[in-house]
Amino acid sequence: MDWVPVGDITKTHGLKGEVKLRPVIIDPNLVQGVRRARIVGDDGESVEAELEKIRGQGGRWIVKFKDSKTIEQAQALVGRTLEIYCEDFQPLPEGEYYWFQIEGIRVFDEEDRYYGTVNEIIVTGSNDVYVVQDGDKELLLPMIDSVVKSIDLKENKLIFHIIEGLLEDHPV
Repeated sequence: MDWVPVGDITKTHGLKGEVKLRPVIIDPNLVQGVRRARIVGDDGESVEAELEKIRGQGGRWIVKFKDSKTIEQAQALVGRTLEIYCEDFQPLPEGEYYWFQIEGIRVFDEEDRYYGTVNEIIVTGSNDVYVVQDGDKELLLPMIDSVVKSIDLKENKLIFHIIEGLLEDHPV
């Protein structure tokens, strides 16, 4: 995956070409300084754009594209998705990962038994929980050190340790 969806353009903001964005990430600092972007419509058609400015916090951002100078130009973007090139995200400290790096990763236990792929991340107050699916089988894997032993992005592989109670209620 080269391009990562970061939010949906919901409406215009003001008269100078800005738009409101409903982001899928909370912290706009993760994409500060990013200039390369892509705007994708429902039909899958995309156009590359240059980001000029992103501001806001939490669930609402204001985005300004370099070539969008009027409300009419901004209106043409409403209903589309903003994507950012994955390599343009700010680097994270070692051992931390972006959601797009984890979703789709293959999951194995320490005995190299396959359990499926991570298809969703549930954000909780204390730790994330990875939803691992293989067909109709589902495993909820807490992202804690005693369970997740390694993540290798190059191999697209997560290895976990089976702790008591992890598999009994969720046969995989």
